[in-house]
Amino acid sequence: MTPTQPIPSSYQPIDAINGAGLYKQIIGDGNEAYLQVIDLGKIQIDQLVGEVTSRGIDEGKYYQGEGKYDSPFFKMKLFSEVSDEYQKLDADSVFTIINCSFFEQYQSSSQLSFPIKLNGTVITGGSSPYGPIAQPKDKFYRNIHLKALVWDDNSAYITDYNPATGAPLSDRSVKNAIVSYQYSDHPAKVFGGNQKNRYHLISTLDKDGINGDELLLIMTVNKATIDEAADLLRKLSVRGDIITIDGGISTYLFNGRVGNITLPQSVNLKDNPEFRSLPHYLGFRYRSKKNM
Repeated sequence: MTPTQPIPSSYQPIDAINGAGLYKQIIGDGNEAYLQVIDLGKIQIDQLVGEVTSRGIDEGKYYQGEGKYDSPFFKMKLFSEVSDEYQKLDADSVFTIINCSFFEQYQSSSQLSFPIKLNGTVITGGSSPYGPIAQPKDKFYRNIHLKALVWDDNSAYITDYNPATGAPLSDRSVKNAIVSYQYSDHPAKVFGGNQKNRYHLISTLDKDGINGDELLLIMTVNKATIDEAADLLRKLSVRGDIITIDGGISTYLFNGRVGNITLPQSVNLKDNPEFRSLPHYLGFRYRSKKNM
């Protein structure tokens, strides 16, 4: 992983290529932890979003002030549809796909909870009632600091997000970014008693000792508390911010060589046995075949 911090031997490789690695660790009590190490100099990140079905005009809550930006409804797309479409780009180049942004509506289309910037354009101002707005669902969220994960073709960083100005998404040099919770502010921890569940956590790490974090680390657990998942990243030398993205029954992890590893589940398995669709995914693939 880095010259001074190799992947611990407890993580067994599932798929390792030039620029990315996927590893599995059995922690006990039924918990499996999957670690992805992504080198941004070699691997491209694609945001995969459903088509806009309604603009949600002036419904945004978190970009340059409440009610001053749109919060569109994005079509929910079945995980198999997304993986099939993504692999058509070049099946040999696809490394992994995961679900990403939080959402709170379970219809055919959904607004996304927090802002996203995609290829230079802010596509949503967010809609969540659980965040720093004037009247949040719970007073705990009135003063939290949302976090922005920003990346380019060389590095990534996590920093505080400013809903009043939209920074850092409002910076013209930022092309791709997502806004989300610091792991300790996740509603499952704040309200849910930090119970064991499925989570994705994301952090960044330096690989060469030169200023800037070139590695993106993604930890996916299937039966752990959010604190336990964060501790796994801390043990990998992560010292900076750690964010959560959508997890729970939405948790999805696909690998191009192995196939589906963790599948999203329906809201009510008894009444609807089909896996449910999701509005926003991240795909990871070779930037070009010369990196293979």
